[in-house]
Amino acid sequence: MPGRELPSLTIWEFDKIGHFGVYLILSGLMVYGWRKQKSFSFLHSKVLLKILLITSVYGFAVEVMQELFTTDRHFDMLDALANSVGAVVGSFVSAIFIKNETES
Repeated sequence: MPGRELPSLTIWEFDKIGHFGVYLILSGLMVYGWRKQKSFSFLHSKVLLKILLITSVYGFAVEVMQELFTTDRHFDMLDALANSVGAVVGSFVSAIFIKNETES
């Protein structure tokens, strides 16, 4: 098969960067809000783990719903992976900034 007829796999296309960025922002805002709230102190244990679980499950669920409930959108495991990676990076970067903020 000629090379031009082979399917291309581009992992770093704009769509994946968009998924990464949205979940980076989502998890960052969740970390910030979760740490700043004072009403429910029991929520302060294992904050990053809870946020990573929530955002990863949410990102995966959105991909599944696209497959099940739309005709023009489909499940994409690379989108779900980009969502999760963005959530991980956003959570840890935000936690570092908040830790530095509280120490100053």
